[in-house]
Parts: sequence; C-alpha cells; structure tokens
Amino acid sequence: MTVEKDKLVDKTTKSAKQDELVQISRREQRLRERLLTVDEDLIHDENRLHANGERRKRRLTKQINRTRARQETRLNRREKSKLYHRSKALYVLCQPFYALGRGVKWIYNKITGRVEHHKQVTPHRSFYLTTHAKAVRQINISGYFRFIHEVGRQIWDNKWLYFKALLLLSLLIMLVVGFGATSNYVEVRDALEASGIGYFYEIVGLITQAIITSTTMSNANNQAFFVVLILVAWLVLIYIARHIYNGRTKLKLRDAIYNACGGLVSLLAIVCLVIVQLLPLAITLISYSAISGAGYINEGIEIENMAAWCVIAAVLIMTIYWMVTSLLTMITITIPGIYPLRAYFETSVLVSGRRIKILLRLLMMFVPIVLLWLVVLTPMTIIDLTVKFKLFPLIQLTTSILVAASFIWMTAYLYMLYRRLIDSPEQPIGTPNSKFVWPWLRKRRTKQIAESVSGAGTNDNE
Repeated sequence: MTVEKDKLVDKTTKSAKQDELVQISRREQRLRERLLTVDEDLIHDENRLHANGERRKRRLTKQINRTRARQETRLNRREKSKLYHRSKALYVLCQPFYALGRGVKWIYNKITGRVEHHKQVTPHRSFYLTTHAKAVRQINISGYFRFIHEVGRQIWDNKWLYFKALLLLSLLIMLVVGFGATSNYVEVRDALEASGIGYFYEIVGLITQAIITSTTMSNANNQAFFVVLILVAWLVLIYIARHIYNGRTKLKLRDAIYNACGGLVSLLAIVCLVIVQLLPLAITLISYSAISGAGYINEGIEIENMAAWCVIAAVLIMTIYWMVTSLLTMITITIPGIYPLRAYFETSVLVSGRRIKILLRLLMMFVPIVLLWLVVLTPMTIIDLTVKFKLFPLIQLTTSILVAASFIWMTAYLYMLYRRLIDSPEQPIGTPNSKFVWPWLRKRRTKQIAESVSGAGTNDNE
C-alpha cells in the first residue's frame, strides 16, 4: 500500500510540474485580458446610459417648467388685458407688437440695471462735480518708502526663487535682443571719444545709449518674440507674487512656468485695449509732426507751438489717467476663470476715487529702478570706456540683467499695491451707507466705525 501511495504522489507532482512548464500562448493571453475587460465595459456602459438618462430628464423637466411659466405668464397677461375682454381678434393681431415692446423693455431694463449697479459701486456722475467728501476712497497702505521696504523685504525673503527668475529672464532677453546693439554701442563710444566733448559728457552719452539700446531691436521677428517673452514673464512673475503673498514659501520656478500661462489670450485682449487707449496720444503726436513738418507751427508766432504742446500734455495726462485701470487689469486678468471685460469692470470699480493716489504710487515705483540703473550702469560704463571692449558685450550683459531686475521689481510692487487696494474699504470714507458726511464730521464718523468694530470683536470673543 505504501508503494502504491508513493507512486500516486509521484504522478501528481509530475503532472503539476508539467502544468507549470506549459507556456500560455499570446492568443490565450489576449483572450484572458479581453475577458477581464468585459465586466468593466458593462459597468462603464451602464453608468453612461444612466448619466444620459438623468441628463435627458433634467433637460425635459427644465423645458416643462419653462413652458408652464410661459403659459402662466401668457394667461395672466391675457386676464389683465382690457383689449382681450373687448375683442379677442384684435388682441391676437396686436400680439407681435406686444412682443416687440416686451423685447425693447427687456433691453432697457438690462441697460438700466447695469447703470444702477454702476451707480451703487462708484460715487461719480457724468456732468456733475463730485465732492471730495463723497468721492475720496482711502487705501490701507503704509507710507511711500515704507511700502518700498515691504516690497524689497518680500523679494529678499524669496531671493533664491527670484534669483533663478532673474538669470532665466536675463538669458532670454539677451537671446531675443541679440548682440547687434554691442556694435552700435562701440560705434557711439568711438564717435564720442573722437569728438573730444569731455570725459563727463562721454559717460552721460554712453549711459543714454546703453539705456536706449537695452531693448532696441531692428528685426521684426525679434520684436514679436520680445513681446511674447514679456507677456509670459508677466504671467509667471504675477503667479509667483500671488503664491508668495498667500503664504506659499516652497514654490519652484518650473511650477510657475508650467502653470501660469493659462491666461495668455486674456492678457493679449487687455494689451489690445491698452493699444486702443494709446491711439489718441499717437494721433496727437502724428498730427503735431505733420503740422510742424508743413511749417504751420514753427513759423510765425511761438504761442502756437506752446498751445500745441499744451494739447499734447493734456492728452498725455488723460491717457495716463485712463491707463491706471488697464495696468491693474493686467493683474486682475491673471485670476483663473475671469473674462477680460469683467476684469476691466471690476478693476475700474476698485480704482474709482483712488487714481491719483495710485498714480503717485506708480511714480514712486520708478525711484528704486532709476537708482539701480545709475548705481550699476555708471561704473560699468566707466570700466568699458577705460578698457574699451570690442568683442565682449559687457554693457549688453549689464543692461539685460538690469531690464530683468526692473521687470521683477515692477511685478512684485504692482501686485502688492493691487492687494492693498483689495484689502481697502469699498465705500468712500465720506459716504457711509450712501449718506453724505461733511469733512468736519469725518473724525466723528471714523470714531464711530472704530467703536463698532471693537464692539463686534469683543462680542465675537465672548
């Protein structure tokens, strides 16, 4: 018995080993995989059919409700109509005119609704003088130099991220601009040296030439590439500033580059709007050039030339005044999911009553930039004038880095200014609850607001 059992065990082990050694063919493997996917396909088809059925139910329910609402409105309109009770035939004939009148009324209500909303969010009225107490809106922001220090502190706290952005942007600017500006700079340097106007005037002339040729390109393709580069850099740097301001410290440059370019088309729409706003100034300058070239201004009375420059100055001031909203709209448009016109409207409401304050802040933004260019470009120009580089583009390297650093500073400054505007109160300080307050009553009103805020804070703590 034991021998038979051992033989039986040996046969079973041998058959198991033979089954393990049998290889599965490719066709059998494909059939097995197809068998496994049948159940998944059935579940997917059932889910799809269920989703389509629910979608059709919702659409039909919506159509039924809409049809019933129209029918109820039609019946109510018929019951209220005196013409229907007098003559049903005449009422039916007048239906197209009634429909046209309802369409005109709907358009009128749509327009007046927007006007009423605009009146609620801004105190200004056309052809009316807006008083100071009714229009001035404050900004929750520190002083000019203190705010510059805050922006510099934010850049310094994230210096490695901004340093990488500076190197990448400088390299791209050099590649796009090219090295053609170096030869022009060398020619100007040799011409100034040959003229013998003096060492100080040579330095001033070379600094001016370096500033002019920092972003000057003769090739149209390079100009197009430079515009695209600036727009992409704007989106990336605003993305970095937004996440840093929101408290995200572990941010990588590649994440900003990959995720920030979604609003490029919307930003192009705002840039087109800026170009349209610049058209009055461009037309004024072209008209002045044409009139002065024809000799109507340069000859005769000089007061005509002064009047022309006054007109140009007025148009320039109005253009800058209008472009404050467009400049901040270029930040609003980077918010995901917002449309260009909506972004412009929201930004115009945000800057209403604050344009002069914002314009002063924008002018203050250029003070560190001017100082940076003078401090860095002056010694580099002296070194180049002393050594006389002909092949090494020292000045072009310096100007590319300065352009990139200035652009980074502007984006950080503008975004922090934009966030200060958002954090500021919406209504003017002189118009609480749409009621007029005289200037000498503002201190009392401010004290009342402070007391109400402190009282609300104590109640919350309790």
